[in-house]
Amino acid sequence: MIDAKVKKYSGELEKLGINHKIVEHPQLKSVKEVQDYLGLTLADGFSTLVMKADNKPISLIRRDDCKVDFDRLKKIIGVKDLRMVTEEEFIGLTGLEAGTAQIYIPGTKTYLDTKLFEKEYLTGGSGSFTCSIRYKSEDLKKIPNSYIVDVTYIEDYVSVVSKIGKGKRILSGITPSGDGSLHIGNYLGAVRQFIEFARAYECFLFVADLHALTTVQIKESLQKSVETLILNELALLGDLRNITFFRQSDLPMHAELQSILNNVTPLGLLKRAHAYKDKLQKEMPEEEINLGLFNYPILMAADILLYKPDLVPVGKDQKQHVEITRDIAQRFNKTYRKNVFPLPEPFIPEEVAVIIGTDGKRKMAKSLGNVISIFEDEKVIKKQVMRTYTDPTRIHPTDPGHIEGNMVFAYLDFFGEKQKVEELKKLYQQGKVADVEVKNYLFEQLMQFFAPARAHYQELITHPEKVKKFLHEGAQKARSVASQTMMEVREAVGLANQYSFFQYQEG
Repeated sequence: MIDAKVKKYSGELEKLGINHKIVEHPQLKSVKEVQDYLGLTLADGFSTLVMKADNKPISLIRRDDCKVDFDRLKKIIGVKDLRMVTEEEFIGLTGLEAGTAQIYIPGTKTYLDTKLFEKEYLTGGSGSFTCSIRYKSEDLKKIPNSYIVDVTYIEDYVSVVSKIGKGKRILSGITPSGDGSLHIGNYLGAVRQFIEFARAYECFLFVADLHALTTVQIKESLQKSVETLILNELALLGDLRNITFFRQSDLPMHAELQSILNNVTPLGLLKRAHAYKDKLQKEMPEEEINLGLFNYPILMAADILLYKPDLVPVGKDQKQHVEITRDIAQRFNKTYRKNVFPLPEPFIPEEVAVIIGTDGKRKMAKSLGNVISIFEDEKVIKKQVMRTYTDPTRIHPTDPGHIEGNMVFAYLDFFGEKQKVEELKKLYQQGKVADVEVKNYLFEQLMQFFAPARAHYQELITHPEKVKKFLHEGAQKARSVASQTMMEVREAVGLANQYSFFQYQEG
């Protein structure tokens, strides 16, 4: 049921001539949670920031994927002091619960950032945590006492990385799933970012085949999935240079450190893990949950702590596992009175949005059949592109079309030529270009973008000795670091120390 305050507010918007649609959802308090639930990206939403400018209240509406240049804002509006209001001040100004700002606060100046108008539709606050409101961006200009300013910027991934600092070590792992093949969602959501990291930092990237054992227990399926994932990753990474790429099961130190960490990890910590709780919520009897799944966070802790990374790039759903890793590391250091393990930090850049699939509704996933592949036959990829969700309200090519929610244009924003994409958007909105033409352009751009990776993929398939060489060299580099860590661990706990840098040789 829609909150009475929201209904009243909706009436006020109607009087102002601001078209809008109320969208209900569960009680969600973070912008990211709302956007994920609605199947949107941060770029599809906005927030109303309520501030005091020289002690006078103002509000700034900015897109959620944009950062505010506060110095520029101060200069534009001509003030010396600018700060966010306190929770008490917010409640006093709006009469709303903190975190539920609406677009219109009577009696205050409202500044609208220019990037709002790059989107046709945007979703923002309603005054309630149980619903949001969808607006046509142009209608935001109807807010009384509002002014358009250019005070935000989109921080690209390279800029984010540059802030981390030099000489850092990054670690990430990929668990094989399905048939092991990657799609454009995997590339945009993870691979692309790791390539950027590798330009500046020492990077360790491994295929987590031991983790796959928790769900894949058919030998042939596991082997095929791991081999395909390795080929896909190597093809996309190209010149490895600063990336140490290896297979988790090639280094027995992972399993050994897990066994040692088992003894400092409390049962309660594991019972709070999401993977375990999710299984229970799906009504799986506790006695049927395998111990590998239950112990998953300890193996992940071993994976991380072996290499003493500074940062671990993870999705929001994996943040808890890094937090558990930190807790385990602290317990180990305290138990054995020696600081063997530095505490790793999770790195969760908000700029990396959830990639929605070709159905336009859910996260891109092979299990949902809403992907665009990278290494499949061109005919397969073209079929995937051609069934991509566009604008269901558009019956004829001459009908004006919508860009918002149109997945073809969402993908073109990543893979198309910017000027060409902007031209197509205008023509599409004017009803001067057909869906099939835009989809053909997307297909051509994907083929062009991934051409080097696809060529590299074919080379690796025909030269398996190169794959073996990459894995062998990666395992050697990883082993030199992991062995050193295990020497320290064994010394700390009192086990006979048998490790040396070259103890384990490839068979």
